[in-house]
Amino acid sequence: MPLRIPALVAALLGFLFPARPHAAHLVAAPVVESLTATSAVVRWTTDVATGSRIQFGQHAGALTNRADGEIGARHRVLLPGLNPGTKYHFTAGTARQPLATNVLTTPKAAPGPDKPPSSAVSSNPAKVLAPRKAPPARDTWGHLASLQDHFDRHGRDFDAKDSEDYARQAWEFLQRARSEGLPAKVDDDGTIRIFDPKTRAFAAYNRNGATKTFFKPNSRDYFERQPGRLINAKTLKF
Repeated sequence: MPLRIPALVAALLGFLFPARPHAAHLVAAPVVESLTATSAVVRWTTDVATGSRIQFGQHAGALTNRADGEIGARHRVLLPGLNPGTKYHFTAGTARQPLATNVLTTPKAAPGPDKPPSSAVSSNPAKVLAPRKAPPARDTWGHLASLQDHFDRHGRDFDAKDSEDYARQAWEFLQRARSEGLPAKVDDDGTIRIFDPKTRAFAAYNRNGATKTFFKPNSRDYFERQPGRLINAKTLKF
């Protein structure tokens, strides 16, 4: 009569000698999207849920920068703080092992709002186009009664001298984001969230461009955790 191991013994053996986890394999290779002069998003898919990690750098043998995403089979990782017009090598994979290598090249930065195009430059200083002046806070802040509270909590992040100066900087941040194409997200209710990977400034705006808040988050992945679909701020229209 064949020997049968009781279910309890089998369970005990399984606890003492657990099966080795299944190694992840690529289902869809890394794809670069939402590429701007200073950031990029990389997506890929694995057959099992794992951590998400990108190692990147300007030389294939020195991938000294790291960006992490959430655990899952569909991976999406934001690469912040990139240099304009620069080629980057990167690996995409789990938190323990790379699964694929690829390269991306950021576009050159667009001229800032304070740098008029060459066609606008004249030998007569009076004819040189000047940058647009910020409207008063009553016209740019979404809920004016909350402005003082936001200034009290976040004004020091930008060395703002008063609430009006703080609101002006928030408005100018939106204009610069639209000019440079900073990473942005649009939520289902129309809320716009913008992040500058270099200065780590973050702002949220109503669908009409009125400011909701403006500060520098302590968490490095704060923007990544915000809801909404990722877009290029250049596409924003009001």
